[in-house]
Amino acid sequence: MTSLTVQTRTLVTACVVVKDRLEMMRDCLDALAVQEGPDFDVLVIDNGSTDGTYEMLLERSANFPVGMRVERVTGPLGGARQAAVDHAGAAIVAFTDSDCVPAPDWLARLVEPFADETVDVVQGRTDPAVAPDGRWPKTIRIDGWSGRYETCNIAYRADALRAAGGFDRSAEVGGEDTTAGWRVQRLGRRHAFAEQALVHHAVTYPGLRWHHRFARDLAMWPRLVRDFPELRESLLYKRFFLRQRSAAFDAAALGLALLAMGKPTGLLLTLPYGRLLQPAWRADGPRGAAEVISYDLNTAIGLIAGSCRSRTVVL
Repeated sequence: MTSLTVQTRTLVTACVVVKDRLEMMRDCLDALAVQEGPDFDVLVIDNGSTDGTYEMLLERSANFPVGMRVERVTGPLGGARQAAVDHAGAAIVAFTDSDCVPAPDWLARLVEPFADETVDVVQGRTDPAVAPDGRWPKTIRIDGWSGRYETCNIAYRADALRAAGGFDRSAEVGGEDTTAGWRVQRLGRRHAFAEQALVHHAVTYPGLRWHHRFARDLAMWPRLVRDFPELRESLLYKRFFLRQRSAAFDAAALGLALLAMGKPTGLLLTLPYGRLLQPAWRADGPRGAAEVISYDLNTAIGLIAGSCRSRTVVL
């Protein structure tokens, strides 16, 4: 997409990408409307909503308390996020998501570290809006620098983000935000974490099938590691595993295979994963353990598929 940057006099453009989240987007806008400075405007990219979200956005933009623009950009999520960068006119581009409600001083706190001219990326803290109390909740918690550059709560100097190449425009689901951040980091730019810049993330319960799809979508990680080999040292566990849990699951699978071949030493390989299953077993018995195993199996399937496609091993 050709840059369509609109120059404004605001310090920050607060950007949100949304698709079919009418009520959540209302809550997000309500929170943005009462931000306690600095000078900012709002840019919402509608990614092809069909539930009335787009029409609501146009209506709200007519009398929003600060400047608010709405652009409709269909296609991959990465392209929609990059459209926000292309259309933003302020010196700093801040992102939150449509299922988030920023605290009133979110923007003010998020831009404070930019007083240091060597800082070009600032990540804020994200907490679940309420304590999860159901089975398989969907939410996000970020209480320190993650290295994944999640767009639920992050800000960039716009010039640095554009110079780095921005978001992966072709990314359908996930990874586009990590790509943008690591592109900026490769330019040698410094980052900071603003603990007081708080965003509350919705807690929903989309069901185990949704989590299975999410697990399979982790197939993006081998591609990310192929493009950014430095992720092996900074984010992966033992350089080849997405996380420690993945390593334990893979070891248990190998252990079961060895047991099936009559090799008792395979039992030792199953023990670390068995310990990880204990909380689910205590909470929900065999059903809970089976659900966790099914999620971890889908994660492994996704990573293996992604590793084959990218010819880069992440397990």
